[in-house]
Amino acid sequence: MPGRLNAERSSPPSGGSRFRSVLSNRQYLIFLASSNAATVGYGVYAISIVWLTYSLSHSFLDVGIVIAIEYACYTLTFLTGPVVDRVRNQRVIFVVSYPIQAVAAAAIGLGVLLHFLSIPVLFGLVAVISILWDMTWAAMNAAPGVLLTPDEQFAAAGISGAIGGGVNIAGYAVGGALILLVGADGGMLLYAALLVAGAVFALPLTIAPPPTPEKTFAESFWSGWGLVTGGEGRPFLQLAAVDSLQGFLAGGAALLITLLAATTYHASGAAYSILFVADIVGGVAAGLALGQLNPRGAVGGIMAVALAASGAALLLAVGLPASLVLGALAWTGFGFANSSYLDAKYAFYRGAIAPEKLGRFVSNMYLFPGAASVVGALLLGWVASLGRPVALGGIAGGLFLAAGVLALALPRVRRFAY
Repeated sequence: MPGRLNAERSSPPSGGSRFRSVLSNRQYLIFLASSNAATVGYGVYAISIVWLTYSLSHSFLDVGIVIAIEYACYTLTFLTGPVVDRVRNQRVIFVVSYPIQAVAAAAIGLGVLLHFLSIPVLFGLVAVISILWDMTWAAMNAAPGVLLTPDEQFAAAGISGAIGGGVNIAGYAVGGALILLVGADGGMLLYAALLVAGAVFALPLTIAPPPTPEKTFAESFWSGWGLVTGGEGRPFLQLAAVDSLQGFLAGGAALLITLLAATTYHASGAAYSILFVADIVGGVAAGLALGQLNPRGAVGGIMAVALAASGAALLLAVGLPASLVLGALAWTGFGFANSSYLDAKYAFYRGAIAPEKLGRFVSNMYLFPGAASVVGALLLGWVASLGRPVALGGIAGGLFLAAGVLALALPRVRRFAY
């Protein structure tokens, strides 16, 4: 296995000690302030952009296209990863890209408010935001690997989930309230303000990965792909198969929540907001649980079980009676399971891969689920346009279950640990 997978495991520190160690790292706390301002804003954006698109066109296919554009742009992170690894202080990435994204988000909000936003213009502005988010996302994923030790990664994920998730819950709730009170354009304007705040918080950061031995971009690019496709990286190709199936379903949750709100709950913005927030609450709980348990030796098993549990939760979401309380419980379960898969995967990446190569590795690995997400968003958007939540939930739930079975069937994935 690559990088630091065989790091010393004897006499591991306690969960409380790991949490205290992470909280004493001043640079990591500054990074959290900056990244959480942006990610909370992104939460507001995520809850707003889907409903905004549906409100503009009343077409689930357009909603699917917006999600597909996002994932198509995110897939390009395999080109930005080598750049992130070669930037000597990754603060620059946040300080430059956040303000530009803020301008695009504000343009969407003002476009709705002043009635000049068309669907094609919306598609273009979503692409601008998504392309710029690529580089910041790669830098966000690389930063904990630079600032913290391998044994601190699950604790860091738990702390990040608690701090960011707690505020994110408020962000989703505020986004939902804005949808009800002033429309989704309010969410876009709030996102723009939070991006500016993220840039300001990033000013004192120093995130300097060790110098890369490669002299050119091409050398960095191919070195990063060697981590995935080389002899030591072959287990990651098995994970790519699982990740592609999970990625195909990445946009399914947002589509299904929108479809349930539009049909089962009679175009209720309140139902839309409640179900979205429930999903986030589950994700926060997952981060706290994994941060305390620090299951470094059972990453593969957790990922497999989490995928299967995500499928079961989606089947419950469409199979239960039309009750917001029951629906919220099902979506909380989905958020917990889905976030457990993602948190375990990224903690594994950060603990297993050398810091100076982490940005390009994470970006390269995202190519597989990202490409699948584009196809999935379009196909699932078409399924959603049929207006049958049971059909969409049944397909997504069944495929999540299949992904869990596949993860258990692939021995190298099942045995992932670091």
